[in-house]
Amino acid sequence: MSIIFIANLIVYLACSIFMISQNSIEQVLQVVAIEEIVADYVSLKRSGSRFKGCCPFHEEKTPSFIVSPAIGIYKCFGCQKGGNAIQFLMEIENFSFVESVRTLAQRYGIALIETKIDNPDAYQESQLLRESIQAAVDFAQNFFQEQLHDTEEGKTIGLPYFKERGYTVETVKKWGLGYSPEMWEALAIESKTQGFTNEIMLQAGLLRQRDNATHYDLFRYRVMFPICSVTGKVIGFAGRKMSSTDPSPKYVNSPETDLYKKSDVLYGLYQAKNAVKKSDKVYLTEGYTDVISLHQAGIENVVASSGTALTSGQIKLLKRFTDNVTVVYDGDAAGIKASLRGIDLLLEEGINVRVVPLPTGQDPDSFCQSMGGESFQSYLDKEEETFIFFKAKFLIDETNNDPLRKSDAVREILKSLALIADPLKRSSLSQQLAKICNIEESLLVSELGKLLRIQQSKENQEFVQQVKSLTENAGIDLASQTKPLLNDSFQELAMFRLLLLFADKAYDESQTVFDFIWGECNNDETIAFETPLALKLKNEIIQQGRWPGQQHFINHIDADMAAWSAGVLADVHVLSPAFAQNFIDITTEEMNYGEQVIAMFLHLRRKKIDQLLNSNMELLKEPDANIDDLLLMIEYLNELKKNIAKKLGNAVSRI
Repeated sequence: MSIIFIANLIVYLACSIFMISQNSIEQVLQVVAIEEIVADYVSLKRSGSRFKGCCPFHEEKTPSFIVSPAIGIYKCFGCQKGGNAIQFLMEIENFSFVESVRTLAQRYGIALIETKIDNPDAYQESQLLRESIQAAVDFAQNFFQEQLHDTEEGKTIGLPYFKERGYTVETVKKWGLGYSPEMWEALAIESKTQGFTNEIMLQAGLLRQRDNATHYDLFRYRVMFPICSVTGKVIGFAGRKMSSTDPSPKYVNSPETDLYKKSDVLYGLYQAKNAVKKSDKVYLTEGYTDVISLHQAGIENVVASSGTALTSGQIKLLKRFTDNVTVVYDGDAAGIKASLRGIDLLLEEGINVRVVPLPTGQDPDSFCQSMGGESFQSYLDKEEETFIFFKAKFLIDETNNDPLRKSDAVREILKSLALIADPLKRSSLSQQLAKICNIEESLLVSELGKLLRIQQSKENQEFVQQVKSLTENAGIDLASQTKPLLNDSFQELAMFRLLLLFADKAYDESQTVFDFIWGECNNDETIAFETPLALKLKNEIIQQGRWPGQQHFINHIDADMAAWSAGVLADVHVLSPAFAQNFIDITTEEMNYGEQVIAMFLHLRRKKIDQLLNSNMELLKEPDANIDDLLLMIEYLNELKKNIAKKLGNAVSRI
């Protein structure tokens, strides 16, 4: 597509929009395989006739996202987003409807029938702005490539730089590398002649404005690395300076725009995603040149964090394609520290993390080029080590045999280990850590157990909130039901029993048991009470404005409250000292009250799940019911009940 054509297209779009014929839309939906589209963004696993995965639209650890190829839809039962392949691209890429249809049609080779409509409304104008920014970025990409290959300046400055880095002509073209001239306004002038306004170029992150309101090129006198989205569209740039006297940073990146969100982009993922899926593994590096050199050497399952600290958004993007990440950062102190920072973030997302340490002073780019592709791949395979070995080796070495510093270092490593959900993996890595640190494994297991209990408490809270979110977002007004969800005294009083026994205990680092329970109750309208005693206890707490303490209820003037409170406290069992003396490990209620709290709320949430199931079953009887959506919801709710039952089985409750 020529630059003149793009400019003319912008002018044309400015006064009109296009409508795609219904027949074309239906053809796209008939041909498109929705599981293929979604698989570009989500790691899917087959579950019967459907696919499941973690939702790309909200954070979750238990998959609630389902893709049904048979009916061509996706649905998340956590955040309630769903639709067909067109709507999926609109949501995940922030495309307009037309952009989404065109993208799918291009991918599957479908010719669209479009008609022009005049006078777009405000929404369509906002979509036009995004399309205009994309067109400006595309124009800049063409401009930078032409400057590199077709001008004397590019041939004598830009191309020799890439050749010096060891890049072949084919590599330069494959990665769309370019050159921005030394002239201050080269792109600004050319963009104006091609019909782009300064405002659009500013919003695209390509120009800067001086104090006198004139404009200059952001990437002046730099070699250019285009940054692509997962679908292959150029959305931003990185420019490496050519002047040794230029005081500006070595690399300049595009600012945040409607297209480019730095924390959610991984350099090279578009080029690497097929190799990553095929190998079920990705090498994570720091820089653009690392990625290009390794790809050129035949190691294609490699991406970069774009020279920034690794972010949770980037990790979620990686997790769509693989759960196995090998970190290959520079072999200097900064590279090692960057590796350590990223390890815990990766572990938190359930990633299997390994590390390849490089010799001091080496980076993946230079080391690969000096060794050659095959030898470097062999080095990666041979030197790859668990994150435990890497982290222990670095942290323990820094202690200089100081026993106190060593214990702190070991505790820091155990915090990382506690993030791993798989008990077999934890056990294997614990054994390795014990050998590295020359510490009895039983001591490590004991300390790890404490950290795991804290971690489990956090995960249980997250699960309770996920179930709560589902019931709140399901589109059914549970609070308006005539019969309260809690309808027996045993269930109602269970909450107050836990408060009476453990209200002042620390639930987690930031709140007490009372804070957590009362906060949940106040934020959930469906938790209602019928039993007179439960209502009395609730109103008493409300009247006091805080947790008044055990003695307040034991000595209360109300005989019912006083008798019940005394009965609860008298029923607490105390183990004989003989258990401890004979090394019999018994978990008491005092020790696992956090699990009791979680179990209590899971019981309450399960009641809401039952009500949602009944409501959906009733909706199936409606003549205009969306059968497919309802069946998906019922299937998911039943699976969620199983998960709740499983968790309740691990938290035996007296409720």
